[in-house]
Amino acid sequence: MKLSYRGIKYEAQVPTVATTSGSVIGKYRGVELHTQVKQER
Repeated sequence: MKLSYRGIKYEAQVPTVATTSGSVIGKYRGVELHTQVKQER
């Protein structure tokens, strides 16, 4: 992912983690928020 902050450009290396949606923890602006559960391999 290419990012820029105050004119400095850099590439972010974001790790990918497999997750599944868990239980509902609330709502924000009409959208349900779910917990993210890390999948075990």
